[in-house]
Amino acid sequence: MNGKRAALALLLLLLAAPMMAQYNIKKLMDEGRRSLDQGYYVVALQIFQRVVGLRPDKNEAWYLSALSKYHLEDYKGAENDCSRAISIDPFIIDYVELRAMSRLREEKYDSAIVDFTHALEMNPDNCDYWFNRAYCYSQEHAFAIALQQLDYIEKRWPSFTAAKDLRQTILATQRLRGSH
Repeated sequence: MNGKRAALALLLLLLAAPMMAQYNIKKLMDEGRRSLDQGYYVVALQIFQRVVGLRPDKNEAWYLSALSKYHLEDYKGAENDCSRAISIDPFIIDYVELRAMSRLREEKYDSAIVDFTHALEMNPDNCDYWFNRAYCYSQEHAFAIALQQLDYIEKRWPSFTAAKDLRQTILATQRLRGSH
C-alpha cells in the first residue's frame, strides 16, 4: 500500500510542478514590474533576467529586461533584449519602439529608421514615431527626406513645436554646409 501512495504522491507532485513553476514565474513577473515601477531598475533587471533564464520564450520578460536596461542607460543591452522579444512576437509595438529608441541612443540611425518605419506601419497616427524618424534621417544627413517628414508632421500636428525646431536646425545646417 505504501508503494501505491508514494507513486500517487509522486504523480501528483509531477502534475502540480508545472502549475507551481507557472505561479512562480507570474509572481516573479509581478515583483519585477513593481520594482520597475518604483524605479529599482537593477533589482527589476535581476528579476527579469531570472525569468528569461527559466523561460527564454517569455517575450514580455525580455521586453521588461530591456526596459530596465534602457533606464540604466545600457542601450546596447536594451536593443539586444528587445530583439529577443521581437523574435518571439514581432507584432507588439512597444518592443519595436523601445528597440528604435535604444538604437537612436546608440546613434544607429539607419537601424532606428527601420524600426520607426515598422512602428509607423503598426500605428501611423503616432506623432513621436514620425518625429523620431525625421530626426534620424537628419542625423544621417538625408535632409530632403527629413524635411518631407517634417512637412507631414507640421500639416498633421501643427502645434508640435519640436518639428519646427528640427526644421530650423536642418535649414541652418544646410546653410552652413552651403557656405563652406
